[in-house]
Formats: sequence, structure tokens, C-alpha cells
Amino acid sequence: MARRVLGAFAVTATAALATLALSTPASAHTPRWTASCDEGAKVTKVSVNLTQYNKKAKNTVTVLDGQTKLPIEKPEFQESFSKEWNNLDASVKHVFKLVVTASDGYNYEDTKTVEPCVKKAPPTTTTTTTTATKPATTTPEVPSSSEVPPSTTPAAPGGSAPEPPLAATGASPMWLLLSGLGLVGAGAGTLLFLRRRSA
Repeated sequence: MARRVLGAFAVTATAALATLALSTPASAHTPRWTASCDEGAKVTKVSVNLTQYNKKAKNTVTVLDGQTKLPIEKPEFQESFSKEWNNLDASVKHVFKLVVTASDGYNYEDTKTVEPCVKKAPPTTTTTTTTATKPATTTPEVPSSSEVPPSTTPAAPGGSAPEPPLAATGASPMWLLLSGLGLVGAGAGTLLFLRRRSA
């Protein structure tokens, strides 16, 4: 009876140790990661820190931003992996997914959603100003003082055209008047002289 109890105990203990041995690697893995939007710096950040993986085998890590893979220089790692992305657009929503493929089969997947924390800058529009060109204004020519404007003589009553003015001969009318007076005076003097002589 005692042997049966000891045998059952030994089998149970062996199974417990085997289960513990199989579960130890999985419990030893420590995948830690954060994703947040920094309003002060106006960027979205993602940080991944993986420790206690099998250093004698190759493990791989992938971080997705929607359908886009974030750049990782060496996605294969052994015991640990650490990486941070701190310059992502903070004006849009991000859905991050972490995928860790472990060599012992204990893989890890997780998703984090980060809402935008800053407003997107409005697009800059350039307005084109059209300036209307006014036509050049022409100033009417003013006749010079030497030019005599044509005289507009009104028509004489009865519909007859007025007689044209006398042509200027250059002689002053005052000289003509004095010459006439001189001739009249000379004739009067001659007449008086002839009367006295006849008397």
C-alpha cells in the first residue's frame, strides 16, 4: 500500500516538474511596450522593450503603424530588444501592433490605439492678385500762343455772307488823315493868296 502511494506521489511530482519546466520560458519572457501622444512635443511616441528571451536562438520583432512597418535595423534579436520611435505625426490617429515571434514558440501580439493630440495645420493657399491696367490717358493738344484760332464771324442778316475784311497794307490810318489835312490846308492857303493878288 505504501509503495503505491509513493509511486503515485512520484508520478505526480514528475508531471509537475515537467509542466514547470515547459512553462518557465514563457513566463520568463517580458514584452513591454508603450504608445502615447506627446502634446507638448507635438509627436507620437512608441517604445518597445523585450527581455529574458532565449539568447541561443533567433527571435524576431515587428511593429506596425496601421499597415506600415516601422523601421527596425535588426528585427532579429536573441536575449533582448529595445527600440523607440519618437517623431511620428501627432495630428492623426495611430493603431500600433506589436508582433514578437519567439524561438520557443511562445509568441506575443498586442495592439494599442493612440488618438491625435494636436490639430492638423490647415493647408496654405496662395492668392493671386490681378491688377487691372488702366489705359493711358492722352491730353488734348493746346494751340500755342503764336497760332491764331480761326475767327467765327456770324452770318449777316438775310443769309448773305459777310464781306471779307480789308487786307492789311501796313500803312497807318493816322498818316493818311494828316496828309489829307495838309492838302486841304495847302489848297486854302493858295486860294487866299490868289484873292489878295487879284485885289
